[in-house]
Order: sequence, then C-alpha cells, then structure tokens
Amino acid sequence: MTKRLFLIEGLPGSGKTTTAEALTRLFQKEQIKTRLHIEGDLNHPADYESVAYLTMNEWIDFQSKYASLDVLRFAEVFNDYVLVSYRQWQSEMDIPEAALAFLQARDIYELPFELHQSLIFKKWEEFVAQALTTDTTYVFECCFLQNPLTMGLIKYDLPEATLRAYIERIATIITPLHPVLIYVDQPDVERSFRKALNERPTEWADGFVSYYTEQAYGVNRSLSGVEGTITILQARQELERQLLEMLPFRVERFGNEDFSVEARQLWLKQLIQSTVRSTSLSES
Repeated sequence: MTKRLFLIEGLPGSGKTTTAEALTRLFQKEQIKTRLHIEGDLNHPADYESVAYLTMNEWIDFQSKYASLDVLRFAEVFNDYVLVSYRQWQSEMDIPEAALAFLQARDIYELPFELHQSLIFKKWEEFVAQALTTDTTYVFECCFLQNPLTMGLIKYDLPEATLRAYIERIATIITPLHPVLIYVDQPDVERSFRKALNERPTEWADGFVSYYTEQAYGVNRSLSGVEGTITILQARQELERQLLEMLPFRVERFGNEDFSVEARQLWLKQLIQSTVRSTSLSES
C-alpha cells in the first residue's frame, strides 16, 4: 500500500471519531503502520490546537514579563513571529492567569482569516513534505473540512467562493499523499445532533451551541439556541456536500444513520480492500 492520507469528515455527532478509530484498528490489524490524529490532538502534524501566534515584539515583551517561566521550551521561533503551545505548557506547570489569557486571545483560531489561513497552509505543506519521507498511513479526523469551515463559515461568514478556494488550496497541497476522504453522512442532521447532545456532557453541548450561534454566521442570521445550531449545521452540511464534488481525489460516503458497528466495520473492510486493489493496479 502506497503512502496514504485518510481524511474522516462529517458533522458533529455523525460518528467521525469512532469511524477514524475503527479504520486505524483495521489498518493496524493488516500490519500497516498507521498514525491516528483526532480532534483536539495537541501534537497534530497538520493543524494547530491551543497554539498562540505572537509577533516578535509581543514575544520579546512576553518573555521579559514572564522571564522566570520556561516558556521557550514550548515555543517555535520563526523570523518574524513565534508560536506558543500554551496548553502543553499549562499541562506541565502553573501559568499565571494573565499570561494564559494573553495567549488564548492570540490563538491561531482567533486570528484574522488571512493570517490564520496562511499558517494553516504552511502547516499542511510541512506535514506533506515530512509524510512523503515515511511509510506511514495517516488518519485525520475533521481537520480538512470541519476546521477550515469553522473559521471561514461559522466564525467569519465568508463568501462561498472564498471557502472553496481555501479547501481547493489544501486539496492541492495534499494530493501527493494520494488522499482518500471518508464522509460520515447523516441524512437527518437534527436527529444525529440531538443524539449527540443527549450523550455528551452538558458542558460540551452548551459550549458548542454558544459558539455556533454567537459567531458571525449565527449572529448575521439571528440564530440562537439548539434550533439555531441545527439550522447552521444543515447549512454547513449542504456546503460540505458541494465541496466533496469538486475534490481531485477519492471521496467515499458512509451512511451512518443507523450507527451500526457491524455495518461500519464491513464498510471499512471493503474500503481497505478496494484501496489496496486500486493501489496494486496503479503500480503494475
């Protein structure tokens, strides 16, 4: 099997995480070296989680103010900016609340869209260059469609043309890895989201609903509460389905409306078999 990148996408509550985990286990059972990265992974090679962007002047001031803290160990210094992995830093020592608030306000997912986008492109390019030197198969959950749309659609309510261009650029960057996108589809968005609300902690539900309805897309349309969130998710799904049609690589849709473990397992096994077969044919 040649180098591959498997992208698992779908709405919250659709079954992305369980699908990504199940696919990874099947690859490992086939003795295929596989690395899984799910949403929130602090060490994600193609995305940022709890990473702050500081200009060089901000960095110099920050270091001066908190000279006694070992922040440099959690920082990546470039020519004109610095990235600080503040949650990793926080996991190892107590950070003053003021310092943490300063970094959170400069999180990469709080930046102006153009700057955020440029950092994401660079991250993907670095990942592809590294991945091409290994024999590892990567499984990524949600960072190809969900995360860019969270910024472009939900947070900033940007035109569809801008969002399409964003996804097209990432698609071009990752093409050398022969990606396969698995879209975990839910025909009834309301049913699957309400199921997720019932199964997950209240803190997750409250945080998700407030974020979705209090960013530009929700505010511009006066959407609120669970009903407003469902409306936004339906719009997001419609856009995602359109984006799938324009991708220059293989896309497979898995209908997960029944949340059947057996059906998912069988579908993934067939996918792996077809992937290995198509790879063998292309190499012959």
